[in-house]
Amino acid sequence: MNFSQISQEIEDILEGVSPTTNFSFYLAFEDKQFTYHANRTLPSASLIKLMIADFYMTHYSEQELTEQTTKLDSLIFGAGITSILQADNFSLADLITMMLSLSDNRAANTLIEFAGLAPLRDWISSRYPKTILARKFMDFKNSEDNLTNVYDLAAALTALMRFPLTKRALLNQQSLDKFEISFAESSDQRAKFYNKSGEDDGIDHDAILFEKGNQTATMILMTQYDSQQQSRLSIINLFSELGSLVWASLK
Repeated sequence: MNFSQISQEIEDILEGVSPTTNFSFYLAFEDKQFTYHANRTLPSASLIKLMIADFYMTHYSEQELTEQTTKLDSLIFGAGITSILQADNFSLADLITMMLSLSDNRAANTLIEFAGLAPLRDWISSRYPKTILARKFMDFKNSEDNLTNVYDLAAALTALMRFPLTKRALLNQQSLDKFEISFAESSDQRAKFYNKSGEDDGIDHDAILFEKGNQTATMILMTQYDSQQQSRLSIINLFSELGSLVWASLK
């Protein structure tokens, strides 16, 4: 199946998405792109952690990240493992790994605190023009939301492939229940895949990069919907259908 055929099949699928679902889609195979509502900016959920990781990988060597330690930020609710560990000091490298692989919100907040919210926000906005880091994770006192779009996410995901630390973390991502749900447990080794997902009430996102030899394919879907009116299962099925289609196209 060539790129034109894949794009047409995906367009047919996306045309059937409920009009009450706000979504944005991006697909790139090498130098070819297919997008749908790609200019929409949506709440980022955990996907903005890709940009936070890029800040650290750009400003520090992996050795510096391994040697520099810091104390964990305040305990918060949410995904991750830091809340059940006895240690409260970690290297920046370990915090980045936990933030990406386990989507640990406390690790992410510690990295935000270490860099400073304002400097980190300014750097992210300069590098990713449609992305806004407005607050820490689980900061319900702040009415602003973190925002991004699929173009910025594709750029961030691609950037993190240059660094062994972040590439390892994204390869060993623990959340594999969206694009990857139909092939994550498969013995088929056609390609490696690296991904980061994000979710909140009425929000489900996934960004994935396939790597096969010297070829890469990147796919991102961001969705926002009324969880009281629409089943999350239908959203997950959409991710699965698109993921299966692209996975099957990798020869």
